[in-house]
Amino acid sequence: MRLPPLLLACALVACASSGKTASSESVTQAATPGGLATASFVRTTADAPAIRSIDVRDGQSRQAAMRGLTDVLSQKYVVDVVDPRAGFAMTTWQASLVRDGVPDPRYRTRFVARFVDEWKSLQLRSEARFTRSGDPDVGYDSAQLDSLANDVRAKLGKKQ
Repeated sequence: MRLPPLLLACALVACASSGKTASSESVTQAATPGGLATASFVRTTADAPAIRSIDVRDGQSRQAAMRGLTDVLSQKYVVDVVDPRAGFAMTTWQASLVRDGVPDPRYRTRFVARFVDEWKSLQLRSEARFTRSGDPDVGYDSAQLDSLANDVRAKLGKKQ
């Protein structure tokens, strides 16, 4: 269903007059004529909000850290790429919203994890795409990212 150009223009004017800027770092919900992608989808092209840093527990070998990361990732996601030498892992794109018992391919998420600072820290990044009609909205899923970061922190993170 296509929106009439006048209705689309009114929506754009309303957004422009709300005081929000249309920068690459704007953070908004992705609204569709049928509703929102999900409440936890945040539309942004900035990397900083989509990354969680986790301090890795001291004394863990690189092999153990990599194995722990892939174990946590594979509990909920399909791990697509693993490079143990580079300390890198990435999941496949996964349709995660379920509508009427069927995954919705319009909303997809994946995670990219990389050990940094000589394996002392792990950066976990979420990527999400929500396609309405044409170009997808890009961003991240804050709920999935926080949940996975907590799971990884429990497995690999420093004890509090």
